[in-house]
Amino acid sequence: MLTPIDATGHPGATLALLNGGADFVMADLWSITLNGGAVVRWHGAGFNTPLSFNGNTWTAGPAIDRGKITTKLGVEVATLDATITAAPTDLINGVPVLPFVRGNGLDGATVVLYRAYLPAWGQPITGVTIAFSGRVTSLKNLSRTQFEMTVSAWTVLLNVNMGPDVFQAGCLNTLYDSSCALNKASYAFNGAVTGGGTTTACDTNMTQADGFFTQGQLIWLTGANAGLSRAIATYANASGAMTFAFPLPTAPAPGDTFTAYRGCNLTMAACTAFGNLIHFRGQPFTPPAVTGAVGVGG
Repeated sequence: MLTPIDATGHPGATLALLNGGADFVMADLWSITLNGGAVVRWHGAGFNTPLSFNGNTWTAGPAIDRGKITTKLGVEVATLDATITAAPTDLINGVPVLPFVRGNGLDGATVVLYRAYLPAWGQPITGVTIAFSGRVTSLKNLSRTQFEMTVSAWTVLLNVNMGPDVFQAGCLNTLYDSSCALNKASYAFNGAVTGGGTTTACDTNMTQADGFFTQGQLIWLTGANAGLSRAIATYANASGAMTFAFPLPTAPAPGDTFTAYRGCNLTMAACTAFGNLIHFRGQPFTPPAVTGAVGVGG
């Protein structure tokens, strides 16, 4: 068993509860962190009263029927399967759970499953253990009432079938990562939706030049999509129009606010425009591969 954590950060009270010989009860606590940073917390205790621990509160939420938790040695990826049955009143950011999931709202989400220990139902949580953590890697069998979710342990990040470096014209860095060295906060711009939008596009009050935010990121601050982020597929100065690489669960409404981050197409010219050419890691002058038959003189 993993070492439990009490509200004080130490395992003493929880170990005393587990080793004391008296009856106790356990409950699952699900913490789902969405791509944009918002956290959804549900418990599986089977009643409607919220559960609190260390300043966080877990609400009853939808019914979650999870499979067994297994531990695997080495780098083999452990997985946790769960079937989630949601009612129309179960919401994420004000949107019913099933439409939110169909709109790719759980793309890039991470999950921590805690096991909470209580002396009895209705009493405060004594402590918790982390039963499983990882990222959402599969959503399937979506129906009107439920869907199946697979969470893979963090060893899934080792499933990369290439070396650490490749030769290509575009930069190998990810914009704003440690190798790129640009400060993301320095290229953040707050804005708002100005006209009626769809799940894939909207007009904004941004006035930067065409393409400024293309291939950048937008994080919603308010509205039905609060906490979600989307890659910006295109940006035009006219009307501040933006399109998104993936649909949103709900169309943004006028007045919804967001933070948009400048984009980069990973070319040498873009890196020069950022004043960051020293960190460019592409090979734009590498001759392209030539295919086809080569003639031989007689």
